[in-house]
Amino acid sequence: MQILDEIADIERFEPRGATLDYIEEVEESINEIDAQRPLAAHILDKLQKEILYDRVHASAVIEGNRLSRRETIVVLSSGIVEAGSRKDQQEVINLADCCAYLQDSLDAKADLSIHLIKELHQKLLANIDQNNAGRFRSVDVAITGAKITPPSHLDVPHLVEVIVDQANKNGQHPLQKAAWLHWAFARVHPFSDGNGRIARLLQDYLLLRDRYVPATVQPEDRERNYYDALEQADLGDGLAFLEIVAKNTLRTAERYLAIIREEKARNDWIKSIAKAASEKVKQSEHRRFLALQRAYDSIKLEFSNLCGELSHQLGDVFIGFRDYGSLDYDKYQDLKSKGRASRTWLFGMHIKYGELDQRFIFWYAVHYAGSGDTRPFENGTITLLVSIQDSAGGYRKLDEIDEDRITLREIVATDRTFMRRRYNPVTKKFEWDQDISASDIAKNLLQEILAKVGLI
Repeated sequence: MQILDEIADIERFEPRGATLDYIEEVEESINEIDAQRPLAAHILDKLQKEILYDRVHASAVIEGNRLSRRETIVVLSSGIVEAGSRKDQQEVINLADCCAYLQDSLDAKADLSIHLIKELHQKLLANIDQNNAGRFRSVDVAITGAKITPPSHLDVPHLVEVIVDQANKNGQHPLQKAAWLHWAFARVHPFSDGNGRIARLLQDYLLLRDRYVPATVQPEDRERNYYDALEQADLGDGLAFLEIVAKNTLRTAERYLAIIREEKARNDWIKSIAKAASEKVKQSEHRRFLALQRAYDSIKLEFSNLCGELSHQLGDVFIGFRDYGSLDYDKYQDLKSKGRASRTWLFGMHIKYGELDQRFIFWYAVHYAGSGDTRPFENGTITLLVSIQDSAGGYRKLDEIDEDRITLREIVATDRTFMRRRYNPVTKKFEWDQDISASDIAKNLLQEILAKVGLI
C-alpha cells in the first residue's frame, strides 16, 4: 500500500543544512533548562500557565479561532468573555483540557496509543461535536486546496496503529520524530475534524516525553509557510516542516529560559535588596547596580529584537541570539572591588552565511584608561566588551585582533544613553562616541557585519 510506505518514511525529515544550526541551538537551550532543574514550585507554576496560554491560543488561531491571547487567558481563568462565539470559547477550554490530559499521561509515563489519541479527541470536541468526538471518520474526505487526498476511512485504524508503533520506537532525533508524527497524523487525517490540533498535541507529547519543550506553531506560520511545508512533506521533502518545528521549539525554549531567569532574577533581587537593606551603606550602591543592570539589559533587548527580525527577513542568513542572563549583584561587586568576575557573559550572536561562521560574545568587564579616553572614568567603571570566536574555538577581544571592518570595541552606560568606543580604520585610532542610543549601537554593528559578508 503506497500510503503505508509514505507514512513510514521518517527519513524525509532528515535534518541538514541550516536546520542543523537550529537543532544545535535547541540542544543548547534544553541543556540550559536542564541545568536549572529542579525548578522551584512557583517557577513551575508560572511556566505551566504561560506556556499553556501560548499553546492553546496559537493552536486555536491556526484553525480560525477568533479569540485574542488576552481573551483566551480570560476564558481559561474565568470561563467568561464577551468577545467571540460560544464555539470559540469551548475550543480553547477543550484545548486546555487536552494539554492537562497529556501532562497527566506524561506523569504516568504512558506510551502513545490509539486509546490515548481517541481520549484526546473526545476531549477536543466535547460539547462541540459529540457525534464524532473520539471516533475515527467513517467516510472518505478531501482537503480543499490540497494536492494529495487522505486515505480511505477503511485504512485509517491500521495506519494510525502503524504511526503509534513507529512513534514509540527509539532511534531518530526527538525533533525529527516530532515533525514526522505531526505530518504523518495530518496526512492520514483520521478524524472528521480536529486533525491539525491533535497532530500538534501529539507532536508536543513526543517532545515533552523526551524532556524537550512544546513546538508551539505560531499563528503567523499559518500565513507564511505552515501549510506549504506540510504539502512539501506530502511530496517527499520534510525539511521545511522540520525547520518550522525546530524554530518553534527554540522559541518556546527561549520563553522557558526567559521566565526562569525572570523569576530567579526576581528572587535574587529580593534577596539582594533584603541584604542591602540591613546595611545602609550599601543602599545607594545597590541603586547604582540596578540602574546599570537596566541600561545594559536595554542593549541586549535591542540586539535580540533586531536579530529576530533579520533572521525572519534574511532566509539565507542564520542569525542566532543567545541570552546569558543579567548581571547579578555579587558579580557586580566583584567587578567593582576586584576588577574581575567569573562568567560575566551578557549575550551572544551567531552569524552564519556561506563560508562565514562567526560568534560574538558581549561581556561585562571593568574599563581600563587609554590614551584615547575623552573623559575621566571612575575606578571600577563597568563596561561591555566584545569578543569574537577564533579558528580554534576560543574567544578573543576585538581589541586583540586585526579587524577593521567591525569597529565596535566597548560600550559604557552613562546617565540615560551610552558611550561607544570604536576603532577608526582610517586614523587607526580609537574614538569615543557620546550620547549613543542602544538602538543605534545594535543597528550599526549589524550593518557592519552584513556589509562584511557582502549583503549590503
